[in-house]
Amino acid sequence: MATISTPALSRRALLKWIGVGSASLTLAACAPVAPQAGGTGGQAAPAVASHELNVLVCCYAPPDLAVREKVNSAFTTANPTVTLKQELLPAGQNYFEKLQTLIAANTPPDVFDMWEGYVQPYAENGAILNLDPFLENDPKLKKDGLLPAAIDTASWQNHLYALLIGFIPGPVSLYYNVDHFDKAGLTPPTADWTWNDLRTAAQKLTVDANSDGTPEQWGMAFDLWFVQWLYWSWSNGGDMFDQAQTKCTLNTPACVEAIQWWADLVNKDKFAIAPATLASMQGGLNAFQTGAVSMYSGNAWDVGTLKEAKDLKWKAVLTPKANNGQRAWYTHLQCWAISSKAKAPDAAWQYIRDFVLAYEPAIQEIAPTIPGVKALLPAFDNETTRNLGYQPLIDLVQQPGLLRIPGSGAKWDKISGLIQAELDLVFAGEKSAADAAAAAAPKVDAELART
Repeated sequence: MATISTPALSRRALLKWIGVGSASLTLAACAPVAPQAGGTGGQAAPAVASHELNVLVCCYAPPDLAVREKVNSAFTTANPTVTLKQELLPAGQNYFEKLQTLIAANTPPDVFDMWEGYVQPYAENGAILNLDPFLENDPKLKKDGLLPAAIDTASWQNHLYALLIGFIPGPVSLYYNVDHFDKAGLTPPTADWTWNDLRTAAQKLTVDANSDGTPEQWGMAFDLWFVQWLYWSWSNGGDMFDQAQTKCTLNTPACVEAIQWWADLVNKDKFAIAPATLASMQGGLNAFQTGAVSMYSGNAWDVGTLKEAKDLKWKAVLTPKANNGQRAWYTHLQCWAISSKAKAPDAAWQYIRDFVLAYEPAIQEIAPTIPGVKALLPAFDNETTRNLGYQPLIDLVQQPGLLRIPGSGAKWDKISGLIQAELDLVFAGEKSAADAAAAAAPKVDAELART
């Protein structure tokens, strides 16, 4: 991948983020952190008691596994009396359904992934531990060593209930095939592109159809899931709910217009791959890797896979703005939570703390994320993030409304499924966006009203 010339992360931006609280974290180049007493308020201990620590991980990517293995190995080396058992749940499976089943059966993992919007209901239900006592007694990491957003998004009743690994906006990247653009004589995309700019390029990049009507090469691909359609709706000025989160607003003009625009790219223009066809190609990332598509709206965690792709010359810019000039991304918060049933909470705290301190610097080259720990922010300033055009994210993430979560808490899983079922019909060409939104809204309203 050729290098894109992008200014390095400014000292001003770093100082603004790190602040005086950076002194609250002492980091030693990913070395294992010595075991310490955590939530019990005790003194530092040389080692934790012998026991098993169960960890549940959701939605990993293959390049991520090698990093996790190194981090886990460092922890078990530093804590030889701990047996670490990690369960990996592949993407596409209902993670929270599994987690809730384990909690209901009184067999929850000690440590598990927690996401945006779920921290508060899980905290309120008593399923996860308040982390404030651990931070108060920990010599390596204090609460003021976390970014304000890392505290706000993972707190309930002014107490922290999840430790943020990093922010992951999505779909943050428009990946593009350099050779396709060169062959078509097109100027490469920029971060200032609008959806109309994307459509114009997609038209020129779509190669004539085969005898069965299928293009030999599509201009655009995207995976149809809530991260995409929230980005479309929000960027166009729409939202899923009213301010009180009691009524679905998917059927408002801003949402309908945005969804129909992208559906037309598939069904009317035929410049983008239909979801059914994309499924047979094993998704948008794979279609892009094989050269079947020129542009792909993807995520930061795609970087490691693309770096391993052979015979593919690719670059990336931030995903386009809506035609109104606005852009808003869904923000995935990669967090750790500790079960309130954890048999050894101190060891669980040590694990999530050590994981965050070692994982964030190591993961930047294959799945760049904005760290939740102030002192780790310099790790985000690297060749990979500059090539991807991610440097503006440090400033953008501080602007209200650009990085968002949908709301509705633990109900979002069910609600997003209700909306997705209708949007599948739109992109299959069986319904208009207006009809789908009109059908989905009452179902979502009923779910919002459910206690």
